[in-house]
Amino acid sequence: MRKIYFLYFLFMLNGLFAQKKDKLNPVMVYEKAWQEHNNDARLKIIKTIWLDDSTFEDPSASIKGTVALNNVINEFYKKYPDAVLTSGAKVVKDNYVSWDWKILDSKSKLIMSGRDFARLNGKGQVSKIIGFWNPEATLSESDILKNLETDNLKVVAQYYESLFKTRDFTAMANLIQPGAIYYQAEGLPYGGTFTGFEEWTKMYAKSAEYFELQIEKEQVYFSDASKNEIIIYFTIKAKAKKSGKTLLMPVSEHIDLKDGKITAIRPFYYDTKQFAEFLKSKK
Repeated sequence: MRKIYFLYFLFMLNGLFAQKKDKLNPVMVYEKAWQEHNNDARLKIIKTIWLDDSTFEDPSASIKGTVALNNVINEFYKKYPDAVLTSGAKVVKDNYVSWDWKILDSKSKLIMSGRDFARLNGKGQVSKIIGFWNPEATLSESDILKNLETDNLKVVAQYYESLFKTRDFTAMANLIQPGAIYYQAEGLPYGGTFTGFEEWTKMYAKSAEYFELQIEKEQVYFSDASKNEIIIYFTIKAKAKKSGKTLLMPVSEHIDLKDGKITAIRPFYYDTKQFAEFLKSKK
C-alpha cells in the first residue's frame, strides 16, 4: 500500500512540475523577446504569447497589443543599444508569475533593476505584465551618459598614450573596432581613407617618412556622450625630414566610438595646405 501511495505522490509531483513548466513557458518567451534586438524577429516572438488585448504597464509605458509592446522594446534599445537583460528565479502561484530582473550595459554596469508580475490566461499566453523599478538601482539618463563619457575618454587617452608615448601598436589595436576608418586629409602626401587597423599602420609608417612629431601642447578633450564622440584639440611640433624645417600647427581630431572601441578618426589641421607644402619642401 505504501508503494502505491509513493507512486501516486510521484505522479502528482510530476504533474505539478509539468504545470509549472507550462506556466513558465510564456514568461520565458516574453524574456526572449526582450533579448531580441531585431525588430521584425522580435515581433514574431511576441505574437506567439501576446494577444491584441494583452497589456504592459511600468513607470515608462502603459500599452496594449503586440505592436505596441514591440515598439516599447524597440525604443528601449534605441536608448540602450548595448543593454543585457538578466533575470532571477520565477515564483509561480495559480496563473501568476513574478521574478526579479536586472539590465546591465556591455561592461556589466547596472542600468536598472526591478520586479515583474505576469498574469497568464491558462492557454500559454500572457494577459498582463506589470513592471516595478527599483529607484535606488536605476541610473538616470544623465548618469548613464556620464559613465559612457568617462569610459570613452579612457579609451581615447589610451589610444594617444600608445600612439605618441609608448609606441605600443599591440595595445592600440585592442582599442580599434574592426573595420574602423581613418579619414586623413587628401591634400597630405599620406592622405586618403584607411579602413581597418592594418591600413592605419601603413598610413602611420608613410607619414613617418615625411616628419618627426612631438606634442607641443597636451590634448584638450571635448565630449558628446550622446553621440559617442570625443573631440581633441592639441598643437603639434613637426620637423620635416626633407628640409629640416620645423612647424607648429594646431590640430583637432574627431573620434567616434562604439562599445568601448574607436570606430573612426577625422583629423583637422589649422592649415592643411600649409602643412602639406611644409612636408614636401626641400632644403
